[in-house]
Amino acid sequence: MNTLSDRIQKAMADAGLTQAELAMKVGVSQPAIWRLVAGKTNTTRKLVEIAHALGVSPEWLSTGQPPTPHKQGYVIENLHDKEARNSADIFRVEVLDLSVSAGPGTFMLSEFVEVLHAIEFTTEHARHLFGNRSEDDVKVMTVSGDSMASTFNSGDRVFVDISVRHFLTDGVYVFVFGKTFHLKRLQMQGNRLAVLSDNPAYEKWYITEESQGDLYVMGKAIMHESISYNRL
Repeated sequence: MNTLSDRIQKAMADAGLTQAELAMKVGVSQPAIWRLVAGKTNTTRKLVEIAHALGVSPEWLSTGQPPTPHKQGYVIENLHDKEARNSADIFRVEVLDLSVSAGPGTFMLSEFVEVLHAIEFTTEHARHLFGNRSEDDVKVMTVSGDSMASTFNSGDRVFVDISVRHFLTDGVYVFVFGKTFHLKRLQMQGNRLAVLSDNPAYEKWYITEESQGDLYVMGKAIMHESISYNRL
């Protein structure tokens, strides 16, 4: 299993899924899956979703290596143990190797997203935090930049509902516009989307009907965890 194409083909065969069925589960076109299976491309921003649809670890799909403990002590999820974990009253949220820009925009160097580790909650606590959302729909990303201060500070972790894939109502979204990542507040103003920063030092800008094709919503922010260090 030396290539991403090889691993996807094996996982599809094990899961009994066709390219069309996998495309439907992931929410992409069948040609997009065909390019991955045929080895025409080695990167995809849908890596985590594909792994979940196939019932395999995102880390294995990404690298061919089995999940390993994170150096901080968090354990990457083995998706084959999911049923046992559910019965153990655990709700696990994956932390992605992805920094979203609360600034002028972070250039998207790759569409390839890996899972770093996971944070575990009891299902009762998770229900209080995330409502009735599935653990597959909640991911953690890291804030980079100061355009959303004082709501978000650089280094904070933001919990994102990735089931939201288009603008619904005013709120804070993680999205790609063109080739840059953003964490911004989106607000519908007339027939265009205003992109707002909570830091007044940054000017607002707009996504118009003509440029909506460059907008890819990755999810809507639910809550955040502040990572701050104070000197004594």
